[in-house]
Amino acid sequence: MAKLLKKARTRNRPRRSLKRKPKRLVKGKSKVKAKVPTRTVIHNDEYEHGYALGYAEGLRRGQDEYEAPLDGTSIIIANYNKLDLLKQCLDSIRMHTPNPHEIIVVDNASTDGSAQFLESCSGKLRYHIHEVNRGFSGAVNTGLMMAKGRTICILNNDIIVTKNWLTNLLNALNSDSNIGIVGPVTNYIGGPQQIQVPYSNLQGMQVFAARHNVANISLWQSVDRLVGFCYLLRRETFEAVGYMDEGFAIGNFEDDDYIIRTRLTGRRLVIARDCFIHHVGSQSMKALGERLQEVNDKNAAFFSAKWANAHDWVSRVRAHSTRSVLRAQSFYPSHVAATGLSDTIYWIEHGTKYPLTGPVHIPVVKLSQMDLLGFGTGPVMDAKTAAVKWNEQSAPDGSIPDGGIFTTENGRWFQRQGSFFHEFVSQHAIARWSMEGRVTHRSEADRHKLQEGMPIIAAPMIYSYHL
Repeated sequence: MAKLLKKARTRNRPRRSLKRKPKRLVKGKSKVKAKVPTRTVIHNDEYEHGYALGYAEGLRRGQDEYEAPLDGTSIIIANYNKLDLLKQCLDSIRMHTPNPHEIIVVDNASTDGSAQFLESCSGKLRYHIHEVNRGFSGAVNTGLMMAKGRTICILNNDIIVTKNWLTNLLNALNSDSNIGIVGPVTNYIGGPQQIQVPYSNLQGMQVFAARHNVANISLWQSVDRLVGFCYLLRRETFEAVGYMDEGFAIGNFEDDDYIIRTRLTGRRLVIARDCFIHHVGSQSMKALGERLQEVNDKNAAFFSAKWANAHDWVSRVRAHSTRSVLRAQSFYPSHVAATGLSDTIYWIEHGTKYPLTGPVHIPVVKLSQMDLLGFGTGPVMDAKTAAVKWNEQSAPDGSIPDGGIFTTENGRWFQRQGSFFHEFVSQHAIARWSMEGRVTHRSEADRHKLQEGMPIIAAPMIYSYHL
């Protein structure tokens, strides 16, 4: 995070001023006698001391303000070599967004002058420039880390927003605490969010949008999928679901993945059909040319390997869960070693993380700081104790040990957690938690001695250094 904070600029030191005492009247005389001005001498060491105190106080206040939440919306825009579209998007936001908001642009090492443009916008928006192209997920994740808003809007750079756009999205989102993500309708997209439009130019588009964007609760529609050209969500949803999966290289399918994870937590998806925004249409992806199909196929394969049958898992969770909303950690395994931003390694067991002391000789999984913060913190544990638990393949009575990983004749994979069994959604999920070497063979009869718990999903892949 420190790399994202700009260095404070020191001001030129002021000149030492002459301090004049006021003139005074002398009793019994009609003239006013002025005293000769006296020079107040400020020694250099006194000045340096005062300057240091003032700078320290200013820095402290700046840091406090940096962490302070914004009672508004953080609008996050990822950009890669589309400066003209970015400018158009930003202009539309400034023109049509009276709601409290901040704009965060994350640039993926563009070579078209985007970095220089963002530097010229200092003070009008917040930005970060990646040293390499980290893909859409990586850029959005950086924006999510920077966001201060109580609500968050993830917006494509090829969008032109319109009158009342954010107001109408917020109305829908705030209508029900169980709504996880709201999206608008547009002119160019796949699925039910695309509508027919009559305009042929941007001026006509804004006229159409002004007529269309009249608040109307009857036009809110619950759906099972939203396309990621514009997502509005609460900070609580982000903290429950986590960051985007950076395993989806460049772009495509990361939004489908985030939707599945949101639905698993029990949160609803809504199309606000009383909100229209203009979408130029997948310009960054089209710029890939011949590589587009290759990137799309690779991400489709990653999505399939990660989820197997994603919608089936959502249905099973909703049928099984009695709670209205859950967190990502409800779908993570027990008995695993993990680390985040710091050098501290934790042993995670039944929803609590225990800082390990001593050499750690078991696999350690890299998680985002957001994921780690979702676990409670317990006392320090000796790494040798964790190693014994990690390597245990059978309880003293021969049964499946707590935390044990096993497969049965049905060919699927499970973990025992107390009196429950939790099924891994895919082999990728086992690999993501580095548990392949712990799998033992048990029978279906052994599994049926336990109650069914929540499935175990893969934590999002995090390659960024600051998450």
